[in-house]
Amino acid sequence: MKFAAMKFFRRSKKSSQQLKPSKKAAQDDLERDKYRLYHPHQNEYYNYAAQRGNVFAPWLELPAPILERVFSFVCPHCCDESYETCEQSALEDACMLCDLRDISHAGQVCKRWRKTAIKLMYHSIRIDSVHYCEREIDLSERRKRRSRFDRNGLPEDTASARLHLLCRSLREDPTRLGTLVQYFKTPYMLRESSASVLARTIAVLPNLRYVDLPEGLFSDDPAYHTLKLEVQARCPGLRKMTYAGGSERSLEALCGGNIWPNIEVLELNKINMDPAALRHVLAVLQHLRALKVSDCRILDDDMFKYNDVLPAFPALEELILINTPRITSDGLVSYLSREDAQKQLKVLSLSQTGVQPSTLQAVLARAPNLTTLSIIGQVDSAFPSHSGPILPLTNWSLRTLRFEITASPAASPYSSITSGYYNYLASSLFAGGLPRLSAVYVRDQDFPDTLLGLPTPMPAFAGGQQRPSSSSSAGMFGMGNASLPPSSTGNMSNAHPRFSSNNPFAAALGPSRGLGGLSLNQTLEIFTKGEDDIDWGSIRMDPVDAYGGAGNGSRGRSGSMSGRPLSSYGLADIGSGWQAGGGARKSAVVQGTSASSFLAVPGGHGRSASAASLSAPKEDLWPRPISSHGAKKGDRDLWR
Repeated sequence: MKFAAMKFFRRSKKSSQQLKPSKKAAQDDLERDKYRLYHPHQNEYYNYAAQRGNVFAPWLELPAPILERVFSFVCPHCCDESYETCEQSALEDACMLCDLRDISHAGQVCKRWRKTAIKLMYHSIRIDSVHYCEREIDLSERRKRRSRFDRNGLPEDTASARLHLLCRSLREDPTRLGTLVQYFKTPYMLRESSASVLARTIAVLPNLRYVDLPEGLFSDDPAYHTLKLEVQARCPGLRKMTYAGGSERSLEALCGGNIWPNIEVLELNKINMDPAALRHVLAVLQHLRALKVSDCRILDDDMFKYNDVLPAFPALEELILINTPRITSDGLVSYLSREDAQKQLKVLSLSQTGVQPSTLQAVLARAPNLTTLSIIGQVDSAFPSHSGPILPLTNWSLRTLRFEITASPAASPYSSITSGYYNYLASSLFAGGLPRLSAVYVRDQDFPDTLLGLPTPMPAFAGGQQRPSSSSSAGMFGMGNASLPPSSTGNMSNAHPRFSSNNPFAAALGPSRGLGGLSLNQTLEIFTKGEDDIDWGSIRMDPVDAYGGAGNGSRGRSGSMSGRPLSSYGLADIGSGWQAGGGARKSAVVQGTSASSFLAVPGGHGRSASAASLSAPKEDLWPRPISSHGAKKGDRDLWR
């Protein structure tokens, strides 16, 4: 009887608990009806929100190729397929860690987006030590391991922690994640100190094409022998490899064709090897496209010449020679006499070689598809113009030319032996043999004046200098612009010349010409750098027509047309540490009817802010000088 009574009470309690939710649900329905009554315009929105399956979201149904394209703008470095190191391939105007965080958040939206985001994130992996934005200021303080007795704390090695986490993720799922990785880039200090973790990570990456390796591996250092064997066994599809002095036996092992047969870029540094054996190695690499040889004094012109016994030198797209004095223009001419070599060669860099600027035309004439040419050297004698007529530089496909000729330290600083070489370059530009040329790099600050026909600036002790007058004195005594010479006033007015076109004296007011009365017939962007300069200066020069721009006083335009030439295969000699227009202060050539001058081009300098720092003020690298009292109110620079 007692248990029956207890059971009765339990039932009544359960029934009372069942009545409470129904009362709450009725109250919720009442509140919902009141909301619909007072907000009738939101009925349709409420119905769609209540039924999730009926929400129209076209962005959730996008095809995979379009999603990959959209995500590539969210995280640009995931599409980096260059053979450059982690330091050289860094983006200047972005924070790679923040971009990676954004694309990982986008992969959490739905399953379709997750599949596409993972495929893109693991395609090109990049490990950075810090954030390249203001977020690093707060994160660096949080990473310090403080204690009661150590208030400063030691910062955590974030790059090593990220490498360990990546190694764990890839080794836990090597079938689905390991096969996606094709490019793997790590900072210099990380790859030098974490060789064992790097080897464990590479062991599950069978489709790897490029990886940043420690420098000791390239010279057969015994400390990295295990890592090198791991790379040879697990990564047969590697595309770029470097061999330094001491690794001649490893380089000769490529003749078997079993180690990295798909190499596209090969870099040789201080290799002391028989040229015949090296020629056999290069012949085995059927996919070789770029070759960089530096500090190899054993190589000569016979390396490129035809031989009945040895295989032919491979046809390359990029050929970079540094400090190889025994290679002259004769060897390159014999190499470019082959039809396959003429069609393939697009980039040629010659630094401290036996090729002289006077014999450069013979090489250019046999390279119809050459787009970038670089010749860097030091001369101790004048240009050999007395030996006979030298043909000007001629090439119909060349777009970028680095003509950096400087005087050797043994030459006298007052001899000006380099002026003849730059006069030869100027005459070649006036001859019109380089119609597609758009950018020229020279080590002569007066080269733009040579193209304009301006005289060399007089030194201070030569006399003939006038004290510059201020704007107030000019307005007081010169009555406006009366103090300016007639040649300078022509640039500021849009008035047409008062002479007719058939007047014989009209030629006196024509635009200034270069050497021998010649003028440019193409637009050029000239980068100049003196001996004491740190950065390059950029000057935009427009062609001069017969009427000086038809009365238009300004023909200069701002903006960079092309950046410093970069190697497309990660060979940093073409433009080490350069991005498009980086480090060059630009100016334009203003050409009127009678005179020409240089005008500084305003532009933003410095690194662009990331998404987290758009509101932060930008630092001006070229600030205006102000007094110690501070800037005056309303004093604004219209050029900045």
